[in-house]
Amino acid sequence: MSKMNDPHVVALEYRIEHGPGVDWSSAAPLEIQSGRFDIRVENRQVRIDLKDHYSTEREARSAVETDFIPNWEFEVGLNHGPDAFSLRFDHAEIVDRDPPPGPAPIRVTFRSGVPRVRVSLGPRMPAKYPEPPRAPIRRSPDLDTLYQRFLGYLEGKEPLPGMAYFCLTLIENMGGGRREAAARFGVSRNVLVRVRELSSSKGGANARKEDGRNEPYTDEEERFLKFAIKMLIWRVAEVEHGPDSNRAQITMDDLGRRS
Repeated sequence: MSKMNDPHVVALEYRIEHGPGVDWSSAAPLEIQSGRFDIRVENRQVRIDLKDHYSTEREARSAVETDFIPNWEFEVGLNHGPDAFSLRFDHAEIVDRDPPPGPAPIRVTFRSGVPRVRVSLGPRMPAKYPEPPRAPIRRSPDLDTLYQRFLGYLEGKEPLPGMAYFCLTLIENMGGGRREAAARFGVSRNVLVRVRELSSSKGGANARKEDGRNEPYTDEEERFLKFAIKMLIWRVAEVEHGPDSNRAQITMDDLGRRS
């Protein structure tokens, strides 16, 4: 193959990988336009058309895989659980913007690895693909710790009370105390107090403390606690990106309506 004079990465393509609990094969195609990329998702294939110029696959993948894809996978993990959605690089489409005289411009596909998709009988089959995050977020070591503990709970590796107590404690420590965390992350102190009460003094057989063994959660309390932690983790992701005075405060009413 002759060397390109002016290589340009047109698009990157990824395959969706998932665990046995979900199957995206019946999801309707998804098209999204953004400032940096145009995205099409169909048949478990994700095509990302690049609007900026990158001359190598490595440069193009760095632009996409540094934050965009990890953030997308993060949001889907929060909402759909572990192993529901991850993107594995398939190939890059590269053209020569200054081809030598003669036949049509060179168009090359570079493929990396072998895509693998795991399926099983009876998985959930969502009707649509998950969209990338609309709000700007940023991953950080503390955020990823919260995220992994939440995924561990969803996988059955950790009881709800212990996970919730750990996550709340870390969030309050990130803010410098409960009052300060409520202000920094835009959440009502009543929410933090209620999460602390439920994770400390209730839980039945999974309770953190002995005096909570005889206080199992009601269905409503369990839903509230799980949803509250998920909302708090997402808010941490937003705040780690930067302050925004337009963010609405997370209140008890919000959690009661949506849990």
